[in-house]
Amino acid sequence: RLPLHRIRGGLTMPRPVRVYQEDWWPFQNLPAALRRFTETTGIATELSWDKVGVGSIETMFEHMTHSFTDDDPPFDLICTDEVMLRRFAAEGRVLALNDRMARDGITLDDVTPATRDAVTLDGHIIGLPCVNVCNLVLYRRDLLEKHGQPVPQSWAQLKEVAAAVQAAERGAGIADFHGFASRGAAGGGHSVWTIGSFLASHGGRWIQPDGTVTADTPEAEAALSCYVDLLRSVGPPDQPTISFVELLRDYTAGRVAMIMDVGMEYAALFRRNPGLAARSGIALVPAGPAGRFANLYSPPWSIPANSNVRDEAWELAKYLTSPTQLAEDGLLSEAIETSHLSVLYSPAFDGHFRPDLLAAVRATRAIAFEERPWSAKGIGACEVVGDAVCAALRGDIAVAAALDRIQSGLEELP
Repeated sequence: RLPLHRIRGGLTMPRPVRVYQEDWWPFQNLPAALRRFTETTGIATELSWDKVGVGSIETMFEHMTHSFTDDDPPFDLICTDEVMLRRFAAEGRVLALNDRMARDGITLDDVTPATRDAVTLDGHIIGLPCVNVCNLVLYRRDLLEKHGQPVPQSWAQLKEVAAAVQAAERGAGIADFHGFASRGAAGGGHSVWTIGSFLASHGGRWIQPDGTVTADTPEAEAALSCYVDLLRSVGPPDQPTISFVELLRDYTAGRVAMIMDVGMEYAALFRRNPGLAARSGIALVPAGPAGRFANLYSPPWSIPANSNVRDEAWELAKYLTSPTQLAEDGLLSEAIETSHLSVLYSPAFDGHFRPDLLAAVRATRAIAFEERPWSAKGIGACEVVGDAVCAALRGDIAVAAALDRIQSGLEELP
């Protein structure tokens, strides 16, 4: 029997599954999917788009938090930031899916080991994967060719190429031109995202699997020094305020030669701006002393333990993460960074996406894992790192002081 809710006149009807999602490119097919799900199953749904959350990640985090901490959650199915989700799950606030998966024959065999780890805590599956978002480099192919520069393969070479293109373009009269940019703003969603690829490629981790905080290490110092030096040398002066919104804005405006962000954004950019797409190329993240590592963001569809429509939300989660639905999302919403390998490597994707972008996304599957501060400490850990890294980038504190602040800040979190 479906849970009921009261409507005007005292009558009741089945309560819908309330779905929350940021209004982001790869989820533009979600309204159509929800309509078809209701037509097929008879289970009503109610979608809340978060348009404010675009460019203001903290707003999105707040809605996610209320969904898992309120006694009567505002939403029943949320594509949840996985660092936040681990914290909620450790507090018993997330519905474990193991029994339902076993009953319905749902497995995680079609995703990478890193993705399985992201949705598993103490043996409990806490969400169904849908996307795997990773860092990639987007560059102006025409400018690199014009100035005789190679596609950078290491952080050191990235700095050299960015400096050469920057000097040449400024010499040609474009004063407000910069060689490289990435997300640099403070908080839990921007600079913490960027520094992860630097840290792992230098052999560091913020938190070890056993919970030991290892932020104040030679590896972390080398990574943060590389990050600060690179962005101060060839990044725009407003780098410490840049989110993914400003990053794509500046690249589209021709203000920067290379950026590091995610494949989902690049796929959407290529669709809406084919002229710029023709002048652009895609590369893997540069290598550091320990190799290449692309920071992974893999938010799954998850269900608050306090939801009154858990069974209905589970049916919807299965529907939204089926290979058929994920393939349709990829083709209609440019959701190239899908979680399911069978979809990513499908002939349909071969025929739809630009070969170099698709090849780069596929290649990241082997080098992508979580390197925001990965633990059950929650989004507060990301804010500790993001704020300190941004302060170092602004020049408010030295690299050593930033790492000391991260070390103590992470240790103080429960």
